[in-house]
Formats: sequence, C-alpha cells, structure tokens
Amino acid sequence: MLNNIETKWLYDFIALEEHRSFTLAAEKRNISQSSFSRRIRALETAIGIELFDRNATPLKLTEQGRLFHAHIRNTLDDLAYQLNKLHGGSHYKNKITLAAAHSLSVFILPELLKTVPEPQEKIFYVESIDVDEAVLNLKEGKSDFIFSFFNEELMSEPFMHTKILESHLYPLSACDKTGKPVFNPRAETVPLLNYTDTSYMGRQVNRYLSAINSERFSITFVSSMSDLLKRMTLQGYGIAWLPDYSIREELKNRELAVLDMPDAVMRMGVYLYRMNAKLNVASEKFWRYMKSLNH
Repeated sequence: MLNNIETKWLYDFIALEEHRSFTLAAEKRNISQSSFSRRIRALETAIGIELFDRNATPLKLTEQGRLFHAHIRNTLDDLAYQLNKLHGGSHYKNKITLAAAHSLSVFILPELLKTVPEPQEKIFYVESIDVDEAVLNLKEGKSDFIFSFFNEELMSEPFMHTKILESHLYPLSACDKTGKPVFNPRAETVPLLNYTDTSYMGRQVNRYLSAINSERFSITFVSSMSDLLKRMTLQGYGIAWLPDYSIREELKNRELAVLDMPDAVMRMGVYLYRMNAKLNVASEKFWRYMKSLNH
C-alpha cells in the first residue's frame, strides 16, 4: 500500500484539512483544482478510506480522516526534521502545539516550560481556547496536547493523560486596611463575581451554590477568565472563587483573604492530555518529561 502513496498527496491532504476548501487548498498547493481533487481521490483510493465528508458544508474530516490526520501531520514533521539533520542542518525545530486553559497558560505554563530540557529542539505554539474546541482539535491532530482540568471524555481511549498538579479553588474577598475581608459571606446579600456556566471553574462554583442556600449570592459580573475576576475582586466589586496558583502574592500581601465558608474550597486536578497517535520527536520527548514530573 505504501508504494502506491506519493508524498505530495499527503501534503495536499494537510492543505485541504487546513483550508476545508478544494479551491483554496489547490491555490496553496499551486495546482489546478481538478488536478488537486484527483490527487486527494487517489490518496483515498490508495489507503482505502474516505478522508473527507464532501456533503458537509464546510468540508469536514470523517472519523477515520481525523485519525489519519493526527498520524500524518506528525509523520511529515518528523520526516522534515530527520532530513534536515542528515544534511547537517540545525535550524529546523519541531513544532509542539498546545491548547491551554486561560488561567493555566498565564500562571502555570511559563514556569513549567522553563524546566523543559533541550529547548533548542522545539517551538511551542500555545493557544488559549474553548475546551470543546480544543478536544476537537486534538482529535483532528491540529493540537498535540491539551493542558487543562479534569475532563471525563479525555480520561479514556483514544486519549492519554498525565496529572501535572493538584490545585484548589478558594472563595475570596478584597481586604480592608486591617487585612480583614471586605465582604461577609453570611450577609443578606453578597455580590458574586462568577464564571461562565460552560467553564470548568463555573461548573465547580455552580455545583457548590446549588448544594447550599445560595439566594444571598447575587451575581454582578460574569467572565470565563479567572485573571479578570481576580482584578475585579481586588477592586472590591464582590467575592469570587479563584485558583490558588493565581493568588499567592495577593494573600501574602493581605490584599485578598480566604472567606470562612464551610466546604467551599474545591479541589481541581490539572492534566496534560494527548491522543494515542504517535507525535513528532520533540512532542514525544516533552510528553515523557511531563510524565516524569510526578513519578
């Protein structure tokens, strides 16, 4: 079967997946649309599977096409890397694409990447995007990793995971001049700065609120970004649940105080996820290093 596949067809496939348009992909590959279409069909015939759902608008990968893309993107990346090494080159770097939860990309990722060995071999491409979109990108091979919180869908095949750290979500208030909380969580009305319902932290907070008499908590501000909620909390707009890794300095300086609320502290596992498809050399090394951190 491999003897029947031309490398240029694989690059055509990558271009079509990226643009989801035969016209745009053909222009990128600098060939006519009819020739481009024939080459995609020839690839599908050679491997015996339909890669694209041509009835979908816009064009989309089939389930088998997603798996194929996850393998081929990294295979071509590795091929370029190895050929460059054979020619004595040192400028080529493997690209590692990583989708990260916003707060983790701001507060945890910089310190984490600082310890990664052989930084000269790799370039990190980090995006902060919606988790559902990140999962789809992982399935289609657009991302190598997701750096995020516990996600039940990603805990079993075809995904792999390793736990990076355990964090906590604390209820907090700004402090007055004496270092005491500005807001009393037992007051008749407590302004709440909350997360969006679809965010991981939002689901944690809403689960807690639904389990108690939450009528006194009045939502006054909503955002998916914990850093923005922290700034609003510091300005005295209300209380908010914030992750421990983002508030160390503020607690130390007595700008923020943890509120006395029974059972209101929530544990959050932080994980690195990937597909079980083979990644490029640098990504596999990064994965092994991340797994070694907690072993």
